[in-house]
Amino acid sequence: MGQNGRTSYISGLVFIILFTTIIYFVFFFTKGMFGEKIPNLDGPYEVIRVIDGDTIAVEIQGKERNIRLIGVDSPESVADENYKENTVEGKEASLYTRDMLEGQKVYLEYDKEHYDSYGRKLCYVYLGDKTMFNELLVKEGYAKVMTVEPNHMHENRFIAAEEKAKKEGKGFWGTGFFK
Repeated sequence: MGQNGRTSYISGLVFIILFTTIIYFVFFFTKGMFGEKIPNLDGPYEVIRVIDGDTIAVEIQGKERNIRLIGVDSPESVADENYKENTVEGKEASLYTRDMLEGQKVYLEYDKEHYDSYGRKLCYVYLGDKTMFNELLVKEGYAKVMTVEPNHMHENRFIAAEEKAKKEGKGFWGTGFFK
């Protein structure tokens, strides 16, 4: 191979490496355009207690903060009896949440509205492996979809998870509690 052949080979190899590297970084940094959106997460924060299936308390800057999971609604377990009925299913959903989250570190993602009328922070809660717990509650049949505007960023994911849970008879869909 002569000098010109070797130069062409090296130039071609450098071009392929640069092109591949550029494509990789464009895809990596624009993943939200092509696939799952990379969430902007806050945390990690320790879950210090579970209030019920869809409400937890985390420690943020040395203070306990109540977090209401956005987009989902689990059966009641600690409601004022004059407001809503507490159920066995509510206790079961609370135990599931407790088993999954209590003592764990979680990450929080916010939507448009950050607080509800009770002063609770409204969040999507992620486990350490970046699994969204709100969606997991719905997938496993421990909660139903409940969209409260303007917080609807992951509504389509939740609807798909609920349809799958219904079809597979997961959790309370299988017991007939959810209809």
